[in-house]
Amino acid sequence: MIVILSEEASMRATLVALFTRYYPSLVEGIHWQIIAFQGKADLEKNFPHKMRSWSYLSPHFIILRDNDGADCTVLKERLRERARTTGKPYHIRLVCQELEAWLLGDMEAIQQAYPHSRATNHTNTARFRNPDSLGNPSEELAKITGVSSKTAKAHAIAPHLDSSRIQSHSFQVFWKTIAHFFPESALQL
Repeated sequence: MIVILSEEASMRATLVALFTRYYPSLVEGIHWQIIAFQGKADLEKNFPHKMRSWSYLSPHFIILRDNDGADCTVLKERLRERARTTGKPYHIRLVCQELEAWLLGDMEAIQQAYPHSRATNHTNTARFRNPDSLGNPSEELAKITGVSSKTAKAHAIAPHLDSSRIQSHSFQVFWKTIAHFFPESALQL
């Protein structure tokens, strides 16, 4: 079992959509579980306790946090120090800079969720070729969709995401981590 500890509900919504689409034979609560905290401060404060107290199904934890402009090396080391104290197996994955960069990495998914957005007009523009480098992806996505709620956008866009189209390097690193835990026979396309 993998347990993903994320900082927010919008990340949970995105991951649930991806898992149910790509791994429909795997069962939430048995093969995978996603726990959303109430922001990055809540995640950092409480994930070690959650890991220590987990006592069933021999989980491997993935701590998933937005980078939000922080120094990646320093942030990963801080999270690693806290995770080590739990004695449980884990990976740390950072989202550069925030979840919306992952969503912006698939303009076709945005277009499908928001047909009025004309998102596919941005597909080959230099600005969106590397969504991880955007300074404020949530603001960019709000401009394209006309929607400000992060969770609403995640619920709308995530069911249309195609992992092979997402141009975010941080997403691809995360997705390879997931693929490591689940055999290809579980993968459904």
